[in-house]
Amino acid sequence: MPDESSAPITFTIDVEDYAPAGEEVRAVAIVDSILERLSDRAITGTFFIVGELARAHPTMVERIAAAGHEVGLHGWVHVPFPELAPDVLAEHLRRGRGELEDISGQSVEGVRAPTFSLVPEAHHALDLVLDAGFRYSSSVLPARSPLFGDPTAPRHAFRWPNGLVELPCPILEWGRIALPYLGGTYLRVLPRRIAQLGLRRATSDEILWLYCHPYDFDPDEPFRPRPELGRIGTRVMWVGRRSMFDRVEACLHGRVGRPLCDRARAITA
Repeated sequence: MPDESSAPITFTIDVEDYAPAGEEVRAVAIVDSILERLSDRAITGTFFIVGELARAHPTMVERIAAAGHEVGLHGWVHVPFPELAPDVLAEHLRRGRGELEDISGQSVEGVRAPTFSLVPEAHHALDLVLDAGFRYSSSVLPARSPLFGDPTAPRHAFRWPNGLVELPCPILEWGRIALPYLGGTYLRVLPRRIAQLGLRRATSDEILWLYCHPYDFDPDEPFRPRPELGRIGTRVMWVGRRSMFDRVEACLHGRVGRPLCDRARAITA
């Protein structure tokens, strides 16, 4: 088991548009504020960006790349992989990677499926991801989830049969509960000791990374009902946003990891 004080954690963020249709995109300004905070603390990480958002706001992608962060794809649209026909998904992956490479000037090596939706019924996507030129995926939540999860998947970094590297979401097992303790709502809402416990229990074969979204850092977003989340779920979406960066910084303090592309390369070295 690694020393909790030294095992590196990579900062990752899923950059997607969360403003209601017809309203101004909020994510771009929030990304700018995140870039400033990360720069002040000499943190570089991985930004998985939705392709349509990148095309609409190319200067945002340019600023991310210029700050030294890795750019990855978070789908051309924010739609789970199982909901896309294979030919559509293949075209989305090719288009998204090409768009991000053209804007950022980087070689785009990583993809993260929206909502960690690389579940068994979407395993046809593995060859599509590889054929599109990606070298690694960060698309599996290896536990049961109310959205998409695969409890049969390994909890350590691994390679799929076609050679694609997978960096699964870090999980804390707590009795019958398995929590993605370094991610999004969980990191924002749960007591901080949960993340501390997860880090103490992390094993040496895990590649640790945290994930978040622009809305996690947006306390000024007007509250609005989210019928798909229910009343409680909607309330939870707004809890803890003002302190989110403090929580992120507490996790990363003294243990900032390299962008995921570098960590994926170490597996294939």
